[in-house]
Amino acid sequence: MNDPIIAINGLNKTYEGGFQALTHIDLTIQRGEIFALLGPNGAGKTTLISVVCGLVNPTAGHVLVDGFDNITHYRQARELIGLVPQELTNEAFETVWNTVSFSRGLFGKALTQRISKKCSSR
Repeated sequence: MNDPIIAINGLNKTYEGGFQALTHIDLTIQRGEIFALLGPNGAGKTTLISVVCGLVNPTAGHVLVDGFDNITHYRQARELIGLVPQELTNEAFETVWNTVSFSRGLFGKALTQRISKKCSSR
């Protein structure tokens, strides 16, 4: 079996003030797998995504992104993650490809030839 693209082990996050947003999360996502994170408000979805992306530090546990620890090898891990926040809208009915292009530009990333071709064909 291939190594997972994301491996989360024993992840906990307790915010200042004592609010525990994540309690012992174990999750493995395989390369090419489509994964949806669903739950009610306050379930910890945003906290989990923020920890995986390196925006929030966990209280305990660790996250590997394609084998790179997202804290000790944060540059390599972050290079592999593309986060397009829900609030990022430059036009209400923009295409996904144009939104990805815009988001990559915010982080100084050029479009690959494969992505450029898809954006221009839409």
